[in-house]
Amino acid sequence: MTDKHARKEEQSDLEAKVSNARADAKSAKPGTREEADLKILEQEALGKKLQAKHEKASAGGDDKLDKALKDTFPSSDPVSMVQATPKKAKP
Repeated sequence: MTDKHARKEEQSDLEAKVSNARADAKSAKPGTREEADLKILEQEALGKKLQAKHEKASAGGDDKLDKALKDTFPSSDPVSMVQATPKKAKP
């Protein structure tokens, strides 16, 4: 629970930094530093979003594996996450 709260707080802080960097880059005389800072912060924000998406997707895989293991217990065969595909008929 605390981890979710910390991630949300970190995300909102990063969004505020990006917003400030955009304002600096759009100022009357933006320098290359302001433009570079904006690019770095935008990339960091995108990276955090992709990381959160990946963590969420991988958590679902663990649930599937746990369920498959529970459904096949006791068994001597290991649980497989790969599903067999039907063979194509030869013409």
